[in-house]
Order: sequence, then structure tokens, then C-alpha cells
Amino acid sequence: MTNREQVRRVVIRVVTSLLNLIIGPAGAWYAFGLKGIVGYIAVHTITRSIVAEVSSTNEVISKRGYRISPLLLFFGGALPFIWEGWESYVIGVPLLLASFEGAFWPAYHGLRKSSSTEGERKSVKSFQKWEIASTVFAAILVVLLKYQDLGQYGGTLGSGLALLAILIPMSEGSRGASVGFSTSDIATDKAIFGRLTTGSFGTIAYLTTWSMRIVSMQAGGIALLGLMVALSSLVGFFISEINDRFSSPEDADRRNWKFGNYLSLTGIVVMTTSLVYTQEEMFLGGYLVCRGGTSGILHHLEVRIAGQLLSGEGGIIGLRERIKFRTQSKILFGYLTFAVAIIAYLGEIPDVEILLIPVLLFSVMCCVLNLHIMKKMKSLQRA
Repeated sequence: MTNREQVRRVVIRVVTSLLNLIIGPAGAWYAFGLKGIVGYIAVHTITRSIVAEVSSTNEVISKRGYRISPLLLFFGGALPFIWEGWESYVIGVPLLLASFEGAFWPAYHGLRKSSSTEGERKSVKSFQKWEIASTVFAAILVVLLKYQDLGQYGGTLGSGLALLAILIPMSEGSRGASVGFSTSDIATDKAIFGRLTTGSFGTIAYLTTWSMRIVSMQAGGIALLGLMVALSSLVGFFISEINDRFSSPEDADRRNWKFGNYLSLTGIVVMTTSLVYTQEEMFLGGYLVCRGGTSGILHHLEVRIAGQLLSGEGGIIGLRERIKFRTQSKILFGYLTFAVAIIAYLGEIPDVEILLIPVLLFSVMCCVLNLHIMKKMKSLQRA
């Protein structure tokens, strides 16, 4: 990817980390507690999927959405200063942050692939390296703001950086590049396993991340947790790098896929066990292990492998991202149906532990699925 677009992505990653750690879910929690978080999740998940579908209509709309998407981050950071009501935190902020994601991601990897001169494997690795580095930087920045009692300026800083991202001009190569590389035939074996791969990974990341946020809000905040999570992702990335350096590409992929899923599975089991015994520190430890597997090891594999399985003729835009967002919306609707039934049966909202354990058990099933489809997935990738 061109240096200009990479710089824009680094700035945007810092902005999203700032807004998610300081303004986003925390504001909804302080507004209405668990009900506020549930509202935030629903607005964010559904909006992101809808916007992604709209922005993927054609090349012109997709690239325009990508280009102006940082403006949505600017308004997301500024909104709580303009409108201080609970609606700002529970509806407005997630609406804007989700709209950014839905407009940005369907085009991003298409542009990265179009402008890459180093091959998909190295290109995705470079993407992951900068993602983790910028996440660590943002997490350190959040900790510094919190411990200097400057947390209230996090939104202002995020909005300012978002304006910087929109002011960075789009490179000439990116303006003329195609962003549609996905197949229009999603019924082939390759596409089916591509959908399974990205849907399963997206489900694990979605459910474990929101479970962690809910538990950490109950424990009193996520500023220092953000740094610990970023560092655990960095450790996972180093593990994948070691496998890449001392193994053939195919063996490295196999080892990283297995190790990443086993690490995620172990972390989720620890998280689930900690909920049974109400051990918040144990839950945090489990999540850090899980995050090392998902963000540090599996993420770049999922981007590359699922992307290859879903590539083909048809010029479809952002299919991998849209499948992930659709799957997460379906998970949300299914879970809300389950939760409403539980609440109706009990006549009250149960403890958070009761609500989260089924979520984590479903994530365990996704890890097992990932391990089960590994051989077939790799054989189709070579086809």
C-alpha cells in the first residue's frame, strides 16, 4: 500500500482506539449501565452492517465512502461535547463510529491489494504490523491521559487526529485503483469455506471483546486494560513471526492457525470458568490469552486466507468484511432473542455471568470449528 494511505490508516487506528477506550462503550455504561451497553452494541452492530452494504454498491460509492469516512470519526469524538444527553452516548456515538467502519473497511483491503507490489502475504503482514504498533501507541496515550487527569480531552484529541486523516490527500494510484476483488458466486466450495473462516473468526472476536468490555466496566474502567490487551496482541504477533521465519509458508500458516485457535480456546475456557467463580482478575488473564491468539496470530491469517477463498470473478466489493458484519448482526439478533426469553422466564435481568457464559461457550464452538476445517481450508486455498 502507498505510504500516504498507510499513514492515513495509522492515524485512523489511533483515533478509533482513543474513541473506543475513552468515549465509546464507557459513555454508554455511565449513562445506563448494562442497558446502555446493550443499546450501544445493537446500534453499532446493525448500523455497521447496513452502511457496509450500501458503501459496497459500486466502485465510486465505495471509494468516496472510504475517503470521507474519517469525518464520521471527527463527529463521533465531538458529539458528546455538543450534545450531553444519554442519547449521544447510547445512540449517536455508536451510530457514527459504526458508520465509519462500514464505509472504511469494504474498500480498504481492495485498495491495499491493488497498490501492493510485494505480494499478498507480505502486504497483509505489513498491515498487521502497523495495526498492532499503532494500537500499542494509542493505548499508551490513553493511559497517559487518564493518569494525568486529562481523559476528558481524549475525544478532542481523537477528533483533531480524524481531521488530520481527512486532510491527507488520497494518492493518485489509489484513486484509480479497483477495490472489487471478490467472487459473485458464493456457492462454490472455496467461497463456502471462506465464509466459514471469516464468520467464525469474526464471531470469536466480536463476542469475546464485548464480554471483556462489559466485565471491565463493572470492574471500573478499561484504560490500563487497553494497554495490556495491545501488548498481548504484540506477543501473539511475535509468535507468528517466529513461526514464519523458521518454517515454510504453508507450515507456518498451519502452525499459526492451530496455535492461534488453541490459544484463543484456552483463553475463552479460562474466561468462562472465571465467570462461574466470579474472579475478575482471572477473566482478564483469560481474555489477554485469547486476544494474543485472535488479534496477534489469527487476524492477518484470516484476512489473507479468507480473502483468497472469497476472491474471484464478479468484481464484488468488500465481501469478506460484509460477511463478517452480517454474521455479527445475526449473532446479535439470536442472542437478544435468547436473552429476552431468559429475562421473561426469570422476571428480572439476571446476573451478567448468566448472560455471558452462553456467549463464551458459543465462541468455544467457533474455535473448534476453525481447527476442524483447517485441512480443507488450506487445500482449497491452494486450488
